[in-house]
Amino acid sequence: MRKILIAISFFTRIPIKLKDVSAEEFYDAMILIPLVGVFIGLILFGAANLFSLIHFIQLQALLLVIAYIWLTGGLHLDGFADTTDALFSARDREKMMEIMKDSRLGAFGAIGLILLIMTNWMAYTIILPEHATAILIMPVFGRVAAIMSTCFSTYAPGGGGLGKRFVEMTGLHHFVIYLVLILAYATLILGLPGLLTVLICLLPALLLMKNLQAKIGGMTGDTIGMTIELNQTFFLVVYSVMLINFPLELKLF
Repeated sequence: MRKILIAISFFTRIPIKLKDVSAEEFYDAMILIPLVGVFIGLILFGAANLFSLIHFIQLQALLLVIAYIWLTGGLHLDGFADTTDALFSARDREKMMEIMKDSRLGAFGAIGLILLIMTNWMAYTIILPEHATAILIMPVFGRVAAIMSTCFSTYAPGGGGLGKRFVEMTGLHHFVIYLVLILAYATLILGLPGLLTVLICLLPALLLMKNLQAKIGGMTGDTIGMTIELNQTFFLVVYSVMLINFPLELKLF
Protein backbone atom coordinates (compact mmCIF):
# COMPACT_ATOMS: atom_id res chain seq x y z
CA MET A 1 0.00 0.00 0.00
CA ARG A 2 2.82 2.41 0.84
CA LYS A 3 4.45 1.91 -2.56
CA ILE A 4 1.16 2.58 -4.33
CA LEU A 5 0.83 5.83 -2.38
CA ILE A 6 4.39 6.73 -3.36
CA ALA A 7 3.55 6.10 -7.02
CA ILE A 8 0.35 8.15 -6.83
CA SER A 9 2.18 11.04 -5.16
CA PHE A 10 4.79 11.09 -7.94
CA PHE A 11 2.64 10.47 -11.02
CA THR A 12 -0.29 12.71 -9.99
CA ARG A 13 -0.89 16.03 -8.26
CA ILE A 14 -2.69 14.38 -5.35
CA PRO A 15 -0.95 15.72 -2.20
CA ILE A 16 0.14 12.60 -0.34
CA LYS A 17 2.80 13.24 2.30
CA LEU A 18 4.98 10.26 3.13
CA LYS A 19 7.97 10.33 5.43
CA ASP A 20 11.37 8.75 4.89
CA VAL A 21 10.83 7.48 1.35
CA SER A 22 13.99 5.62 0.36
CA ALA A 23 15.40 5.56 -3.16
CA GLU A 24 14.63 1.85 -3.46
CA GLU A 25 11.02 2.37 -2.40
CA PHE A 26 10.66 5.12 -4.95
CA TYR A 27 12.07 3.06 -7.81
CA ASP A 28 10.03 0.00 -6.83
CA ALA A 29 6.90 2.17 -6.81
CA MET A 30 7.42 3.18 -10.45
CA ILE A 31 6.58 -0.33 -11.62
CA LEU A 32 3.10 0.15 -10.13
CA ILE A 33 2.24 2.83 -12.67
CA PRO A 34 -0.68 0.82 -14.19
CA LEU A 35 -2.30 0.84 -10.74
CA VAL A 36 -1.92 4.60 -10.75
CA GLY A 37 -3.84 4.42 -14.03
CA VAL A 38 -6.69 2.69 -12.19
CA PHE A 39 -6.71 5.53 -9.65
CA ILE A 40 -6.69 8.18 -12.41
CA GLY A 41 -9.50 6.38 -14.22
CA LEU A 42 -11.68 6.33 -11.12
CA ILE A 43 -11.14 10.05 -10.53
CA LEU A 44 -11.90 10.91 -14.15
CA PHE A 45 -14.97 8.66 -14.19
CA GLY A 46 -16.29 10.44 -11.12
CA ALA A 47 -15.55 13.79 -12.76
CA ALA A 48 -17.32 12.70 -15.96
CA ASN A 49 -20.44 11.83 -13.98
CA LEU A 50 -20.30 15.22 -12.26
CA PHE A 51 -19.82 17.05 -15.56
CA SER A 52 -22.80 15.17 -17.05
CA LEU A 53 -25.02 17.54 -15.06
CA ILE A 54 -24.07 20.29 -17.53
CA HIS A 55 -26.05 18.63 -20.40
CA PHE A 56 -23.64 19.97 -23.03
CA ILE A 57 -21.38 17.24 -24.38
CA GLN A 58 -18.70 19.48 -25.87
CA LEU A 59 -18.22 21.31 -22.58
CA GLN A 60 -18.22 18.04 -20.64
CA ALA A 61 -15.44 16.75 -22.90
CA LEU A 62 -13.41 19.93 -22.51
CA LEU A 63 -13.70 19.85 -18.72
CA LEU A 64 -12.60 16.21 -18.73
CA VAL A 65 -9.51 17.10 -20.77
CA ILE A 66 -8.71 19.84 -18.27
CA ALA A 67 -9.32 17.50 -15.33
CA TYR A 68 -6.85 14.95 -16.73
CA ILE A 69 -4.17 17.57 -17.33
CA TRP A 70 -4.60 18.93 -13.81
CA LEU A 71 -4.64 15.48 -12.22
CA THR A 72 -1.42 14.35 -13.89
CA GLY A 73 0.23 17.75 -13.84
CA GLY A 74 0.95 17.39 -17.55
CA LEU A 75 3.85 15.10 -16.62
CA HIS A 76 3.52 12.75 -19.58
CA LEU A 77 2.34 15.48 -21.96
CA ASP A 78 5.69 17.15 -21.43
CA GLY A 79 7.46 13.96 -22.51
CA PHE A 80 5.11 13.66 -25.48
CA ALA A 81 5.94 17.20 -26.63
CA ASP A 82 9.71 16.77 -26.19
CA THR A 83 9.71 13.47 -28.08
CA THR A 84 7.55 14.89 -30.87
CA ASP A 85 9.97 17.80 -31.29
CA ALA A 86 12.85 15.35 -31.54
CA LEU A 87 11.28 12.80 -33.90
CA PHE A 88 10.04 15.41 -36.39
CA SER A 89 13.27 17.38 -36.39
CA ALA A 90 14.74 15.18 -39.17
CA ARG A 91 18.10 15.17 -37.35
CA ASP A 92 20.45 12.37 -36.39
CA ARG A 93 20.08 10.43 -33.14
CA GLU A 94 22.52 12.55 -31.15
CA LYS A 95 20.77 15.77 -32.11
CA MET A 96 17.36 14.28 -31.32
CA MET A 97 18.58 13.39 -27.84
CA GLU A 98 19.71 16.98 -27.37
CA ILE A 99 16.31 18.27 -28.48
CA MET A 100 14.52 16.01 -25.99
CA LYS A 101 16.63 17.40 -23.17
CA ASP A 102 15.82 20.98 -24.17
CA SER A 103 13.11 22.33 -21.84
CA ARG A 104 11.81 24.71 -24.50
CA LEU A 105 8.70 23.79 -26.50
CA GLY A 106 9.26 23.61 -30.24
CA ALA A 107 6.82 23.98 -33.12
CA PHE A 108 6.37 20.23 -33.65
CA GLY A 109 5.80 19.66 -29.95
CA ALA A 110 3.15 22.40 -29.85
CA ILE A 111 1.39 21.06 -32.94
CA GLY A 112 1.51 17.54 -31.53
CA LEU A 113 -0.02 18.65 -28.22
CA ILE A 114 -2.83 20.51 -30.00
CA LEU A 115 -3.66 17.51 -32.18
CA LEU A 116 -3.49 15.09 -29.24
CA ILE A 117 -5.76 17.20 -27.05
CA MET A 118 -8.21 17.78 -29.91
CA THR A 119 -8.35 14.04 -30.61
CA ASN A 120 -9.01 13.24 -26.97
CA TRP A 121 -11.69 15.92 -26.82
CA MET A 122 -13.43 14.55 -29.91
CA ALA A 123 -13.34 11.00 -28.56
CA TYR A 124 -14.84 12.18 -25.27
CA THR A 125 -17.74 13.79 -27.14
CA ILE A 126 -18.51 10.34 -28.55
CA ILE A 127 -18.24 8.24 -25.41
CA LEU A 128 -19.86 10.71 -23.00
CA PRO A 129 -22.06 10.23 -21.13
CA GLU A 130 -23.50 6.80 -22.01
CA HIS A 131 -20.13 5.07 -22.42
CA ALA A 132 -18.09 6.96 -19.84
CA THR A 133 -16.94 3.66 -18.32
CA ALA A 134 -14.28 3.56 -21.07
CA ILE A 135 -12.51 6.26 -19.05
CA LEU A 136 -11.81 3.62 -16.40
CA ILE A 137 -9.71 1.64 -18.88
CA MET A 138 -8.03 4.42 -20.89
CA PRO A 139 -5.30 5.49 -18.41
CA VAL A 140 -4.63 1.89 -17.41
CA PHE A 141 -4.02 0.80 -21.00
CA GLY A 142 -1.64 3.69 -21.63
CA ARG A 143 0.46 2.72 -18.64
CA VAL A 144 0.40 -1.01 -19.42
CA ALA A 145 1.65 -0.07 -22.89
CA ALA A 146 4.51 1.79 -21.19
CA ILE A 147 5.35 -1.38 -19.24
CA MET A 148 5.34 -3.34 -22.51
CA SER A 149 7.60 -0.79 -24.19
CA THR A 150 10.16 -0.76 -21.39
CA CYS A 151 10.02 -4.55 -21.13
CA PHE A 152 10.74 -5.30 -24.80
CA SER A 153 12.91 -2.30 -25.58
CA THR A 154 16.25 -1.05 -24.31
CA TYR A 155 17.43 2.13 -22.67
CA ALA A 156 18.41 4.81 -25.18
CA PRO A 157 22.03 5.84 -24.54
CA GLY A 158 22.23 9.43 -23.39
CA GLY A 159 18.65 9.55 -22.17
CA GLY A 160 19.40 9.75 -18.45
CA GLY A 161 16.89 10.43 -15.72
CA LEU A 162 14.34 8.10 -14.18
CA GLY A 163 13.62 6.47 -17.53
CA LYS A 164 16.88 4.53 -17.38
CA ARG A 165 16.02 2.87 -14.09
CA PHE A 166 12.45 2.20 -15.24
CA VAL A 167 13.67 0.39 -18.38
CA GLU A 168 16.25 -1.62 -16.48
CA MET A 169 13.89 -2.84 -13.77
CA THR A 170 10.92 -3.82 -15.98
CA GLY A 171 10.78 -7.56 -16.61
CA LEU A 172 8.69 -9.84 -18.80
CA HIS A 173 6.73 -11.04 -15.76
CA HIS A 174 5.59 -7.47 -15.09
CA PHE A 175 4.14 -7.14 -18.58
CA VAL A 176 2.48 -10.58 -18.53
CA ILE A 177 0.81 -9.88 -15.19
CA TYR A 178 -0.44 -6.45 -16.23
CA LEU A 179 -1.58 -7.70 -19.64
CA VAL A 180 -3.71 -10.44 -18.08
CA LEU A 181 -5.12 -7.98 -15.57
CA ILE A 182 -6.07 -5.32 -18.11
CA LEU A 183 -7.67 -7.87 -20.43
CA ALA A 184 -9.80 -9.08 -17.53
CA TYR A 185 -10.47 -5.52 -16.32
CA ALA A 186 -11.51 -4.27 -19.77
CA THR A 187 -13.79 -7.27 -20.31
CA LEU A 188 -15.39 -6.83 -16.91
CA ILE A 189 -16.06 -3.13 -17.40
CA LEU A 190 -16.75 -2.88 -21.14
CA GLY A 191 -17.47 -6.44 -22.21
CA LEU A 192 -16.37 -7.78 -25.59
CA PRO A 193 -15.83 -4.28 -27.11
CA GLY A 194 -13.38 -3.50 -24.31
CA LEU A 195 -11.47 -6.73 -24.80
CA LEU A 196 -11.27 -6.22 -28.56
CA THR A 197 -10.16 -2.61 -28.15
CA VAL A 198 -7.27 -3.58 -25.88
CA LEU A 199 -6.16 -6.35 -28.26
CA ILE A 200 -6.37 -4.07 -31.31
CA CYS A 201 -4.47 -1.24 -29.58
CA LEU A 202 -1.58 -3.51 -28.67
CA LEU A 203 -0.47 -3.41 -32.33
CA PRO A 204 0.01 0.37 -32.64
CA ALA A 205 1.62 0.31 -29.18
CA LEU A 206 4.12 -2.25 -30.45
CA LEU A 207 4.75 -0.29 -33.64
CA LEU A 208 5.36 2.88 -31.65
CA MET A 209 7.89 1.06 -29.48
CA LYS A 210 9.68 -0.34 -32.54
CA ASN A 211 9.78 3.10 -34.15
CA LEU A 212 11.31 4.67 -31.04
CA GLN A 213 13.85 1.86 -30.86
CA ALA A 214 14.82 2.44 -34.49
CA LYS A 215 14.95 6.23 -34.30
CA ILE A 216 16.71 6.87 -30.97
CA GLY A 217 17.87 3.43 -29.87
CA GLY A 218 15.37 2.73 -27.11
CA MET A 219 13.27 4.33 -24.40
CA THR A 220 13.81 7.39 -22.21
CA GLY A 221 11.66 9.14 -19.63
CA ASP A 222 10.27 11.38 -22.38
CA THR A 223 9.40 8.50 -24.71
CA ILE A 224 7.68 6.70 -21.85
CA GLY A 225 5.51 9.81 -21.49
CA MET A 226 4.75 9.77 -25.20
CA THR A 227 3.93 6.06 -25.03
CA ILE A 228 1.41 6.64 -22.25
CA GLU A 229 -0.30 9.60 -23.90
CA LEU A 230 -0.46 8.19 -27.43
CA ASN A 231 -1.71 4.79 -26.35
CA GLN A 232 -4.42 6.34 -24.22
CA THR A 233 -5.53 8.21 -27.31
CA PHE A 234 -5.32 5.05 -29.44
CA PHE A 235 -7.65 3.37 -26.97
CA LEU A 236 -10.17 6.22 -27.01
CA VAL A 237 -10.19 6.45 -30.80
CA VAL A 238 -10.52 2.72 -31.42
CA TYR A 239 -13.26 2.36 -28.82
CA SER A 240 -15.10 5.36 -30.28
CA VAL A 241 -14.92 3.87 -33.77
CA MET A 242 -16.27 0.58 -32.45
CA LEU A 243 -19.17 2.36 -30.77
CA ILE A 244 -20.11 4.14 -33.99
CA ASN A 245 -19.69 1.24 -36.41
CA PHE A 246 -20.23 -1.84 -34.22
CA PRO A 247 -22.59 -0.88 -31.36
CA LEU A 248 -22.05 -4.06 -29.35
CA GLU A 249 -23.65 -4.32 -25.93
CA LEU A 250 -22.08 -7.43 -24.44
CA LYS A 251 -21.08 -6.30 -20.96
CA LEU A 252 -20.80 -9.02 -18.36
CA PHE A 253 -22.32 -6.83 -15.64
